[in-house]
Amino acid sequence: MQFNWYTVMLIAITAVITFLLRAIPFMIFGGGKKMPDRVKKVADLLPAAIMTVLVIYCIKGELLSIATGVSITAIGSAVALLVVVAVHLWKRNTLVSIGVGTVIYMVLIRVLPMWIK
Repeated sequence: MQFNWYTVMLIAITAVITFLLRAIPFMIFGGGKKMPDRVKKVADLLPAAIMTVLVIYCIKGELLSIATGVSITAIGSAVALLVVVAVHLWKRNTLVSIGVGTVIYMVLIRVLPMWIK
């Protein structure tokens, strides 16, 4: 196999850029400096915004399919979504909420077809 400098340089440049993207915030805000209020607000709101976008992306197909008729996966998605909201309001733990919702959804899409026959 022939040694390819292009590939080595590509990997090296990618590694340096990735390292810098992760290190720059620590260089800017490290050393006990206070984070600006605007950046702090964004950091506080970003997790909820990301979760909202992911939820909408995941259930958009199910919501659109309801117009043509309710499917088993649409029922499973709706129930799992309600369970996630309820568990999150109860426990205030994102990981537990997502885990329980995923398990409920996977069980429902496997069990509901047997019940609805």
